Amino acid sequence: MKTLIADDEFANRELLKHFLRPYGDCFLAEDGATAVALFKSHLASGKPFDLVMMDIMMPNMDGQEAVREMRRLEKELYGPSADSSRFSLIIMQTSLDDPKHLVESYFKGKCNGYLTKPITQEVLLDKLQKHNLI
Repeated sequence: MKTLIADDEFANRELLKHFLRPYGDCFLAEDGATAVALFKSHLASGKPFDLVMMDIMMPNMDGQEAVREMRRLEKELYGPSADSSRFSLIIMQTSLDDPKHLVESYFKGKCNGYLTKPITQEVLLDKLQKHNLI
C-alpha cells in the first residue's frame, strides 16, 4: 500500500508513518500544496497513492482544498465518468469533532472517511480493513 500523509504537525506525520510503514511506502507532506504536488507527480507516473491521510487544517492550502484538487486531477486523468474505485482512498483527519468541516469534506471534497485525533493504531487499521486496504 502506497500512502501519502499530509499534516502540518511533525509528530502526527511520524505517528501515522509508524502505524502505516509495515503495510508499504509512506510519503510525507507538511501542507496541502506539497501534498497536491506529490499526488500529481505520482498520479502522472501511473503509480498513484492507494491511501491519502489528509489533515483538514493546514497552512498554504487546507486539506479540503487539497482533496478537491486531488479529485479534479483524478477526473482529468481518468475521465469524468470514471469508476471511483480507481481513485485513491482519502481519509480526512481533524483535531476537532466539527460537523461542518466533516460534512464539507464528505460532500465537497469527496473524501471516503474521517478520523478524529488523537488517532490510535487500532482505530486506523480498523478503518483501513473496512475499506479493504489491509
